[in-house]
Amino acid sequence: MAAPQPADRIPTLVLASATLMMAFFAPPQGLAGGNCAGTSTGRVPLIDLPPVLYQGFEGGLYPLAGNVRPIDHEQAADRVARLRLLDGAGAPDALNGRIVLLSIGMSNTTQEYQRFMQLAAADTTRNSAVVPVDGAQGGWSADKVSDPAQNAAFWSTVSTRLTAAGVTPAQVQAIWLKEADAGPTLPFPEDARKLQQEIETIIRDIKTRFPNASQLYLSGRIYAGYATGPLNPEPFSYQSGFAVKWIVQDQIDGLASLNFDPGRGPVAAPWLSWGPYLWADGLVPRSDGLTWSCDDLGTDGTHPSDSGRLKVAQMLLSFLKSDTVAARWFGDCNTADPSVFAPPPEVLGDRVTSDGVVDTVSWDDLDVVAGQGTSYDVVTGRLSDLRATRDFSAAICAAGPLATGPAPLPAAGPARGDAIYYLIRGRNSCGDGSYGRGTSTPDPRALLDASSPCP
Repeated sequence: MAAPQPADRIPTLVLASATLMMAFFAPPQGLAGGNCAGTSTGRVPLIDLPPVLYQGFEGGLYPLAGNVRPIDHEQAADRVARLRLLDGAGAPDALNGRIVLLSIGMSNTTQEYQRFMQLAAADTTRNSAVVPVDGAQGGWSADKVSDPAQNAAFWSTVSTRLTAAGVTPAQVQAIWLKEADAGPTLPFPEDARKLQQEIETIIRDIKTRFPNASQLYLSGRIYAGYATGPLNPEPFSYQSGFAVKWIVQDQIDGLASLNFDPGRGPVAAPWLSWGPYLWADGLVPRSDGLTWSCDDLGTDGTHPSDSGRLKVAQMLLSFLKSDTVAARWFGDCNTADPSVFAPPPEVLGDRVTSDGVVDTVSWDDLDVVAGQGTSYDVVTGRLSDLRATRDFSAAICAAGPLATGPAPLPAAGPARGDAIYYLIRGRNSCGDGSYGRGTSTPDPRALLDASSPCP
């Protein structure tokens, strides 16, 4: 949120990026080069691949060769995977709560993430309640992080870094994860399937270690056509994108071991989505103009140089600020108003109790989701009018603006065979929320949103 943090709470590590790249050693700093003849592989970025197949497999980031997140999956993020301001014990705290954005990965990850931290620290439009913690560590490939016989040291370091940033595991809610295997040799698609299984294991482990982890964003590798060794050259770098694509598709398709929705069974994972897609075919511009030059890579052609780290950092920052889900918690919608940081989303948990004299309307408070400056309007009407007009033109304002709930209202006492409805919306200096979504097309609530009876 926009309120300033105490000096001892401002982390030196900024923003979570899990650009997990490979390395079992620290590459030379500030040097550039590699096999500079490897300017192209002839492969097509996943975002540009449809309708062409790659070895029999469709491209695109999402199912049906699409690059746009399915609307049902997007809406599910708001319905069951909202990020909230939490205190150290994981309880909602609209005043001092934090949202930890944690990176998970290897050496490329931490190199790129450190650059990203610098950009994010200087960004005045970032939600200051977001605390970035870099959990990425050199040498930790996907097979090692996913192996319970090896990974204790990795997670111990993550815990140490959380403590150093003044936050707790209970406040970890967002993850950026980018992983790969070191020295891959399997043919496609076996190489990508192996990586897919390892990352899915890591994702389930993350949910166990950080129960409040609600949103996890994945990225594949950057271009490796300039690589001079077997650490993770092409085509394995390119093909890591298929592992990410299939992981996200597994969750969208309802794989129980990646379930994020408590309404569908035991929760085993955060809500999953693509983060920034980073691969482009060397000097061949992809559809959005991205290229990777030899100067963007270090002397091994695998790790990013200073310019390569900046390129990834900029892409991650841009993604978090523009993605329709991530921007809800990462950005600050009105830096002039310290009481809010996001437009109010749909009100959830609305319920009514009545003793025959008073109808008490309650809902889940949005202060920890949008800021303390959020107020509420309650409208009401008769179901018989809704049936007759098929819209909410007869709705009246029952209460509002209210600083918080619940709202005690005179009992409506509907006639026999009729019923009373209540709808609630939030509003703040960033805008008015919605009274909710229906299943009809067009949605009759859209008119109510546009012309509320509440002043």
